[in-house]
Amino acid sequence: MKKREGMEITAIFMVLFLTSLFVFCPINVVAKTPMDQDLIYLTEQYPPFNYEEKGLIQGITVDLLEEIWKKNKLGLSREQIRLRSWTAGYQAALKKKNTVLFSMTRIPEREKLFQWAGPIAPTKVTVIARKDSSVRMEKISDLRRYRIAVIRDDIGEQILVKRGIKRKAIIVKEKAQDIIRLMEEGAIDAWVYEETAGLWLIKHMAANPANYESVCPLYEGELYFAFNRKTPKAAVQSFQQSLDDLKKEKTRDGFSVYERIFDNYLKPRYVMDVITNEQATRRVEETAADLAIDVSGTIKKINAGEHPYRDKDNRALYVFIYDTDGTMIAHGDNIKLVGKNFKGKTDVNGKAFRDEILAKAIQNGSGWEDYVYTNPGESGLYYKTTYFKLVKGSDGKDYIVCCGKFKDKP
Repeated sequence: MKKREGMEITAIFMVLFLTSLFVFCPINVVAKTPMDQDLIYLTEQYPPFNYEEKGLIQGITVDLLEEIWKKNKLGLSREQIRLRSWTAGYQAALKKKNTVLFSMTRIPEREKLFQWAGPIAPTKVTVIARKDSSVRMEKISDLRRYRIAVIRDDIGEQILVKRGIKRKAIIVKEKAQDIIRLMEEGAIDAWVYEETAGLWLIKHMAANPANYESVCPLYEGELYFAFNRKTPKAAVQSFQQSLDDLKKEKTRDGFSVYERIFDNYLKPRYVMDVITNEQATRRVEETAADLAIDVSGTIKKINAGEHPYRDKDNRALYVFIYDTDGTMIAHGDNIKLVGKNFKGKTDVNGKAFRDEILAKAIQNGSGWEDYVYTNPGESGLYYKTTYFKLVKGSDGKDYIVCCGKFKDKP
């Protein structure tokens, strides 16, 4: 009996000892991050977003992907990206777990087919035709009069079907070069495709690229990374957070990695902004009045992104504040910028617009300043203008309150 009790006590001590090893002893195992999944990255010839040139896969999306890998210390390189036809990549992303396809236009018809990370860049699907052809379009139904080509499973095909064009009337091909060749030969009248990518491909493949034009826009949206539905959600969320950081975090030059990459390939855009000059001016005046009553409380609300300092219905309408030395005191949309000094920092075009705002505010009291910037909730670079005003806070210090809007075409 005593022998059995002794064995039981020994067993108990052994369990306690082994448990303590797990609890107290360091284990030489590095925990994997959500993005350490064995993801398969697929892309196609879709310049300037992703394409192969001289044996190297490159483009806006490829550069962004490489920066996301670096940010997460994954040790991957663009050699891991596999170039496929759009149809092959699309089907693989639909069927194979942990597959990522880029760049894909996010539309309602595709929403539940994939998981999404983005947006990457703005996109416009259009009708492309030869200038010397008879293609003239005043309304979408005019498409029925022409021989229209699309790439299989591309958004162009899906848009035409949604607009009531019968599938048997659509010429479907696997590769862009086949469609361009048919347009060159006069065997088809037009091609429905993404405008920037289509005209870029024509520039490199057609005998006379200047003879092609965009005839009629059909859809404007955003490009995304599309993940197979069975990819772990944590991996997609981590990917999205990294992309968001590349957009929001400013480098020592004063602009983000996203802005730098985008500027390498495409020019900034003008946009028909719903924000008016009067709205921007009014937000600055209201914020100035609040600062005169309660500096600390107002700054706290701005940095929390509270309405009206960041509009609850339009993220692009927000206020931000500098001190007279160029340090960001408050920002309604990007808390990561608060506390940083931007003296001498520029936009991607090399304009030290913040220095201009400071100097003009101190000299004139208020005014407007133009520059290039990103648009919250959207992708790409845009021409922007900001109204600013020098105000005195309840603490007796001077502040420069700003609110901007994106510019329409001049």
